[in-house]
This record gives sequence, C-alpha cells and structure tokens, in this order.
Amino acid sequence: MRRPMLLLLLMLAVCVVTTPVQAVEGAADEVDSFNVMGYAILGLALIGWMFFLGLLGGAILHIVKKARKPYTPKNPVKCK
Repeated sequence: MRRPMLLLLLMLAVCVVTTPVQAVEGAADEVDSFNVMGYAILGLALIGWMFFLGLLGGAILHIVKKARKPYTPKNPVKCK
C-alpha cells in the first residue's frame, strides 16, 4: 500500500517540476544572450582557486619531504 502511493507522489512531483522547466527552455531559445561578465567572474574565480590549490599542494609536498628525512640538530644539547 505504501509503495504505490509513494510512486504516485513521486511521479506527480516529477511532472510538476519538469513542466515549468520545459516552458522556460522554450522561451530561452528565442533570445541569444552571451553574458561576458559572468564568464569573466568565473575565470577570476578559477584563477583564485588554482592559486589556493597550488599553495595547498606545495605545502603538502613540503610536509611530505620533511617527514621523509627527520631533522637532526648539528650540536645537540646534552644533559648531565
């Protein structure tokens, strides 16, 4: 009893959601718009993320290289 009711509600939800999307897609075909500013902002965001991920990757590589070769002091302090 629950499964058919759930499937019916799911199909109804899909029909309600897809109908406005199809109407918007039909209207969008008439106007040709190219938003240069949006692509410029996305490009700047991409450059920023690449810079951040580059710094993060460099830090990870630096930590891995340091972990392979432990630090040994040249003149260790000896306790009596």
